[in-house]
Amino acid sequence: MKKIFFLLAIVCMSSCMAQKQQKERANKNAEDKEFPVNYAFPKEYVGTYAGNLNISDASGVLQNVPMELIIKPTEDPKKYSYTLSYIVSKKRDNREYTLVIVDPAKGWYDLDENNGIILRANYMRQTLFSTFEVNNRILNSSVEFKNDGRIFFTIVVTEKADPRKTGDEKTPVVSYNTIVIQKAALRKVERD
Repeated sequence: MKKIFFLLAIVCMSSCMAQKQQKERANKNAEDKEFPVNYAFPKEYVGTYAGNLNISDASGVLQNVPMELIIKPTEDPKKYSYTLSYIVSKKRDNREYTLVIVDPAKGWYDLDENNGIILRANYMRQTLFSTFEVNNRILNSSVEFKNDGRIFFTIVVTEKADPRKTGDEKTPVVSYNTIVIQKAALRKVERD
């Protein structure tokens, strides 16, 4: 008799746990359907964000660098100052871009380096993506803006040298080696 009660208790517990997991999955799917409210980009993200940039390769961490992203409006409502600052050896290295709103309905923006180089950027699901090639390397950049004042910054550097070609004549596929990843978790900070 005790064995039967014990088995019934186990079956009930298993059933309750399965129902709980099913509810958790349903809630997770509901979160996926109800994506956070979209803030107006870039207007709602004006400010200074600070954190550490972690630069790594397959061998491990190469360097940690304090970094900031500063977004400010300009006189032109279609342009924002977009500055990346890296603090290396106690010296600030500023990369001053202009973020240009091209067609927000299509998610099209430009990152103007203000030196003749303009990078295409695409904004979707609260993330600004940019892919470009320089010096035989492909760089994939993503800057994910969270509504709670956090930004996740990632750059993946891929080398075009020594590509691997697979597939067939109809569908050739070329793949490359990723050599470096740069990641930062930034948080909005108050500045004077």
